[in-house]
Amino acid sequence: MIVTAEKIMIGCPVRNRAWSLAYYLTSLKRLAYPESRLEFCFIINDCIDETPRILEDFAQRENGRVRLIYYDLGQKYGHLRGQYNFSQLARLRNCLLGAFLESDAAYLFSVDSDILVPVDSLSLLLQDDCDIVSALVCNGEEVGDNSIYNILVKDAAGNLVHCRDFPRDRIFPVDCTGAAYLIKRKVIASLGVRYSAEEGAEDIGFCLQAQEKGIGIFCDGRIECIHLMREDTTLLSPKKTKIP
Repeated sequence: MIVTAEKIMIGCPVRNRAWSLAYYLTSLKRLAYPESRLEFCFIINDCIDETPRILEDFAQRENGRVRLIYYDLGQKYGHLRGQYNFSQLARLRNCLLGAFLESDAAYLFSVDSDILVPVDSLSLLLQDDCDIVSALVCNGEEVGDNSIYNILVKDAAGNLVHCRDFPRDRIFPVDCTGAAYLIKRKVIASLGVRYSAEEGAEDIGFCLQAQEKGIGIFCDGRIECIHLMREDTTLLSPKKTKIP
């Protein structure tokens, strides 16, 4: 019996990422997964660079497998790290969830547009068979601390803190993640988990709501992505952008 691969939607909100999109889209196209079972959705918002044109060109090349949604919220808040407005990000990410529900995809692979995913990342995350499972993404380069990743756990007082000691050979439980993670359809459709800025960053709201509904959250320590983080010629070196 031939087993058909699950259909996956890949996407994220995108704002002023012309500098990273060539690397990002190449990494997605190189995923070791049947191309016919992948579709893409990007929420384009408040761009003043070439982001819309790049994504429109990508959509044209992909023959109907790319959905572009334009959702401008105004230029009051900046697009650089540290300038984000979490309430607006929650609205944008929930717009992506709405588009996902209009599709027939079984999973949403949420990958931010400055992240390069390894070729085998999607296949490995699917094998994990978790409701929510992320790859590792280092967030600490800008502050000189490469032990800061996209995974948080609760300390004894119940506060979310960065998880710095974790295995690199298997999945492990976390309390919050983001940046690059695979979500089963039931989390969004049946259980109705959504993004919220009530607890801070929108990913925290999503993960806490998921936990309240009994959903386990995991990270796969075998998979580490490249995080470009910001437009900087020192970061956009051949070594930095070599897709793993």
